Amino acid sequence: AVTFMAVSYWLVINPLTRLQQAQARLRQGELGTRLPVDTHDEFGQLVAGFNLMAHALQISHDELEHKVREKTASVADQNQRLAALYEVSALAASATDLQALAQGFVQQIRRVAGADAAAVRWSNEANERYVLLATDGLPRAMASAEHCLHTGTCLCGQPQASARTRVIPIASSTELPLPHCRDAGFETLVSIPVQMQQRTLGEVDLFFRSPVALTDELRNLLEAMTRQLASAIESLRASALEREAAVSEERGMLAREMHDSIAQSLAFLKIHTQLL
Repeated sequence: AVTFMAVSYWLVINPLTRLQQAQARLRQGELGTRLPVDTHDEFGQLVAGFNLMAHALQISHDELEHKVREKTASVADQNQRLAALYEVSALAASATDLQALAQGFVQQIRRVAGADAAAVRWSNEANERYVLLATDGLPRAMASAEHCLHTGTCLCGQPQASARTRVIPIASSTELPLPHCRDAGFETLVSIPVQMQQRTLGEVDLFFRSPVALTDELRNLLEAMTRQLASAIESLRASALEREAAVSEERGMLAREMHDSIAQSLAFLKIHTQLL
């Protein structure tokens, strides 16, 4: 009986106890728990199956954590994009003039893109030149030298026919007609046209002191922000036209009233003269 109990403990109870302890550790979250396979009998096959099950659970848990991290990062990026677009919309709603709109926008897009400097340029109706509206982080000498650029004379100021988002490396050996950005230490220029209804309203320039490669998500976000800027500019323009129309209408009404008043007075004087 004693021999039977010892053999039973060694061959049955001890392996089952080890399996129970490993299962308890597995329930507590220790997914790396494994048991050595000492025998090739049924208990050895059971231990090997337990190891395979624990390995599968660990792989599944790691993949799930990776997917959760990816999804969390994607949601955070989307929230950041929505927050940036909301800030631009709020700025467009609260801006009272073009200068305030451009200055607020250039600060926001520089922060979102992580650029070392940013500039907003305004183009005339014929797209012949670009005037610097607002800057953030741009050297004062460079802003003064590039206050007004003719279209196509430099890396900034794209012609309307070929306007698109471009990432332009600024190499030290490249010959530039206006080397102000290279002299200021910038190595990459990102140029984003501000377009509305097939018409180029201006351009947003982002300057970096290191090589930059835009991701699709960041490119889409920057282009969406520039579209918001174009809509805000058109809204300001429409409001200005409405104010001008209202002022013109009021002046016309005053002129008509003055004309009618003078004519009535003259007619009244004529009648009294005839009566006299």
